[in-house]
Amino acid sequence: MKPLIFELHAAGVLAPGLPTLADLRQACRDGRAPEPSPLVLPPLSQLPAAERRRASQAVRLALACVAQALESSPFDPAQLRSVFATDEGTGEVCQQMLEALATTGQISPLLFTNSVHNAPSGYFSIGWGNKQPATVVSMGLDSFACGLLCAVTDAMASGQPVLLVVSDPAMTAPLDELLPVTQGTAAAFVLTAANAAAAPGLGRFRLALEPAADLAPSPLPDWLRPEWAGNSSVRALAALGLLEQPAGAVARFALGGQLLALAREEAQP
Repeated sequence: MKPLIFELHAAGVLAPGLPTLADLRQACRDGRAPEPSPLVLPPLSQLPAAERRRASQAVRLALACVAQALESSPFDPAQLRSVFATDEGTGEVCQQMLEALATTGQISPLLFTNSVHNAPSGYFSIGWGNKQPATVVSMGLDSFACGLLCAVTDAMASGQPVLLVVSDPAMTAPLDELLPVTQGTAAAFVLTAANAAAAPGLGRFRLALEPAADLAPSPLPDWLRPEWAGNSSVRALAALGLLEQPAGAVARFALGGQLLALAREEAQP
């Protein structure tokens, strides 16, 4: 695979103790994991009142991160193509559906609507009036790597900016025994192909596939809490840590039987 060069223009971050990209970059510079703190999700003012009431925790987590990234994005949100990536994606909604099936045997249409893993993508289109193509992927712990590759190839093929959203809502008991996501985390990227005409971004990156037999995935950095290891979206947080690294720094992520290598490139004048 020929390396793909892309520009990161804006990013959002949400995790306990890391409420913004600035906090993540400071934790990376300090080399220390953030102190535990409750994850506070702001109200989604972009959604109509009815949709705000109906939005699940999974939707609120993803869209709060989107709203943060779009604050510094140079692009019209309505014109962004999008890729949403998640391991499981529905969090507490799945548990509510199972409880309903085990008791009354009836599931409300509202609950069922929020149970599909592309629900955040649909709410995004409503909140920001976005009618551009959207892709939703789910590939376990490889979901971030899969979503990033999809987003970059989409940007290169279309010549348009792409929003990548990676999120993992916390799983409730007893489902957290099967999928150990105990704390919600999310990241959002706004990116373009490097040759696209756009304002200067946060950083330039190179993406390439490598044989898994020759190398191993990069370990999560020490400034990320170890209990987040089961969250695919934490790999996105580790990727954003490259913003604090010199050109040439590389992070490798598992993607099926290969590795996706993400490298920091020299800034362009």
